[in-house]
Amino acid sequence: MKRSSLTEKMILYFLLLGIGSIIIIGYFSFASAKKALLSRTYNQLTSIRIARTQAVERFLDERLSETSRFVSSDEVCNLSVKLLSGSRITENDLKTVSEQALIVSSYYKGFGFADGEGRILYWQSGNRSSVKSTGKQIGLFEPQNERPFMIDYQSTGSLPGNPLIVAGPVRQNGATVAYLLLVIDERQINDFMLEVRPENGLGYSGETYMVGEDYLMRSQSRFLNNSVMKTRVITTPVIKALRNESGLDLAKDYRGIKVLSSFGSIDKGGLKWAMIAEIDYSEATAAVFSIRNSNLMLSVVMGIAFFILTYIISNRITRPIIKLKEAAFDLGEGRLDQIPVIRSDDELGELAEAFSNMASKLQDKDRALKAERISRLRSAIDGQDQERQRLSRELHDGIGQSMIAIRLKLGALENMVSEQIKPGLVSAINLTDNLIDDVRAMTNALMPPALSEFGITSAIRSLCSNLSENYGIKTIFEGEIPDKQLGKKSRLYIFRIFQEIFNNVARHSGATELRINAGIRQNTLMLQIEDNGRGFDIHGACPSSGHGLNNIRERVGLLRGKVDISTSPGNGTVFQIELPLIKGIYDQGTAG
Repeated sequence: MKRSSLTEKMILYFLLLGIGSIIIIGYFSFASAKKALLSRTYNQLTSIRIARTQAVERFLDERLSETSRFVSSDEVCNLSVKLLSGSRITENDLKTVSEQALIVSSYYKGFGFADGEGRILYWQSGNRSSVKSTGKQIGLFEPQNERPFMIDYQSTGSLPGNPLIVAGPVRQNGATVAYLLLVIDERQINDFMLEVRPENGLGYSGETYMVGEDYLMRSQSRFLNNSVMKTRVITTPVIKALRNESGLDLAKDYRGIKVLSSFGSIDKGGLKWAMIAEIDYSEATAAVFSIRNSNLMLSVVMGIAFFILTYIISNRITRPIIKLKEAAFDLGEGRLDQIPVIRSDDELGELAEAFSNMASKLQDKDRALKAERISRLRSAIDGQDQERQRLSRELHDGIGQSMIAIRLKLGALENMVSEQIKPGLVSAINLTDNLIDDVRAMTNALMPPALSEFGITSAIRSLCSNLSENYGIKTIFEGEIPDKQLGKKSRLYIFRIFQEIFNNVARHSGATELRINAGIRQNTLMLQIEDNGRGFDIHGACPSSGHGLNNIRERVGLLRGKVDISTSPGNGTVFQIELPLIKGIYDQGTAG
């Protein structure tokens, strides 16, 4: 069998590596570009959808607010009373209300009145034709006694044209007697919903539209004429939006075309609509597929150039490598003083020797840096605890004693003042008592006396009691933590670990129960702290960047222990901590 030369193998390997790299890079470039383009398009669609949603909601809020003003006017009240009583209605009565509703505001094209049950008393459309006392029931009418509300479009109904209506209760003597009905001109909504210039982010195929709970369009389609209340849209984004969901989707639209869609809901004044912003998938990805074709052509050219360069470089590399063949005999004889073992006077030999020296020096520096980091961390944590002890003493011996003296003096004055002053003095005494309790709580939090007086187990049980009393979290502590087998600083570190975990449970977990198990196994203190809270994503950005978890890990590390955190959203959190029971492992002679 003919043996392949090193040069031939290098050419083949480098060529395969180069072409493979080009293919992989091209694929990931295409995938990354496509992902980035889709992400940008989705962001644009979401921005447009949110802007249109805010515009529609603002428009509806303004109409509801206008209606509140209209129904409080004397003219509207008087006309509604006449309609209810069957009195004669004059042209002047209608003109006054019409001018208020239709001329003062250009957003309406008609108005009417209905009684308390939603039956039509009077109706006037935009061409001034009127319907009086029809007695027909308005569909989708849900009376509101105190505030205006919206009546959605209806596929069938009692009003001409089945319009979008804002209804306001007309109240007299504290009771609703009738409803003013204002017909919204749908062109006002379509004016900003149909703003589809290519430069506004929707391109040539994008659009925004609204769909009601009956899956019929509530705004004009860009592609279909007269689509309001005629075009049915039952797509995945619409279904999700009507379930009060919002987000992004790749789906088919009402035309059966594959689109990128951003969806959300509008819930205003009794209306429940889906807001959809979409653009054709083909238009959104046209640029990235053009880039893909260009990359394919470039890959062919680069492959040819790479073959030529590989042939030249391989010949230059193999010549000095052949001279290093004798270094293999040194390896066979066991001379392993240097890594790698290369006997050569050229740059390859010097590089191998420099690499070996560098690796040795880096190992030494790495050990030194780790030792220095541990020393600095110990100093920082000890400094924090010393400062807490100092603040605790200052609060207890200074402010605390002064507050007690003030309390005693106020108590002595309680029976010496008049009855008029006495309530104020009693209030001052109560405030002083509360302040003393707050100072005592701060002192205990900084440096709890139970830790030094009664031991670590009692101190942790005190933390459990405070958690139950202040936050209503049921706390169960089973087992004991051996004080005699722990040094002074070790006990303080363990207490701070529990204190940090309890703070996280109280502030963030939403738990109702916390269970602690403590035990000893093979000269190792085993601690398990488990809550039934909401949990969190341990791999997410927030937990990994939070100081609380870092403090726990650092203190456990200084005690040469291990900590394992098991959690996921909705499944609570479990801390598994293992600490070696070696007295003075950290205290360095200060144990006891």
